[in-house]
Order: sequence, then C-alpha cells, then structure tokens
Amino acid sequence: MKRRNFLLGLAAVAIPVSTAAMQDERVLGTGTVTATFTGWERGDYLWARFQREGSGRRETAMVDDDSIGAFLEAHRARPLRLWIETVRTDLPEAGRTEVRRVVFVRSGGLSAERWWNGLSPRYRRAWLRRYHEAIE
Repeated sequence: MKRRNFLLGLAAVAIPVSTAAMQDERVLGTGTVTATFTGWERGDYLWARFQREGSGRRETAMVDDDSIGAFLEAHRARPLRLWIETVRTDLPEAGRTEVRRVVFVRSGGLSAERWWNGLSPRYRRAWLRRYHEAIE
C-alpha cells in the first residue's frame, strides 16, 4: 500500500492511508473518532465494532490490514483514536457503494504500526493467531 501524510487539526501526523486510485476507489472523506473497540462483525467482509466515547453511539468500519486488526484485538475495551476513511468502491456483492474503513489507530501514544513493528516474529504470529481466532 502506498502511504501519504495528512494534516489533522493543528498537528501534522503521518498516517498511512491507502491510495484510492490503486484500487479504483474514490476517497469521500476522512475523520477521527475516539472510541472503544467492542468486537467483530463478520459477513462478506470483516467489520470492527466501536462505541464512541461520550455519546455511546455504536459504529462499524472495515478492517483490511492484519496489523490493525491484531492491534484492535490487543486493545479491546480500551480508549482508541481511530482515523476512518470513507470511500466509494466496488464490492462484488453490492456494486458501487460507500464503505468506512479504519486506516490508522492508536492507543495513547502507541500506533498500530509502531506496536506491530516492535513485536518479535514469535509475538506477531501469536497475535495474528489470537486475532484470527477472534474473528472466526
């Protein structure tokens, strides 16, 4: 996946975001939410369930990156800051549709990418196994 930087608020934060043109997608918007990860929803695709801090509103977003999925599983029930991208894409089951997708997440000062890169190969395998067991 190609990466690009976004300016969010007043601080510059390097956030990995998929390049929509590579996947015949159009990015409609991005935003951040503070929420708690509550679990998984599986249908044709994998969806992460979140409960927004403050309002208690429940939301879902796609997760298509194993490191983000494993990070969410490792930080279940903890406050998270999520960067969510809304894209218009083609899904075989639905045709051209809008989808929300988690593209970056952090807990406190620890991002999913930094957490994942800091794990030994043994712990990566263990967290991937735990993540895959949780989504099945």
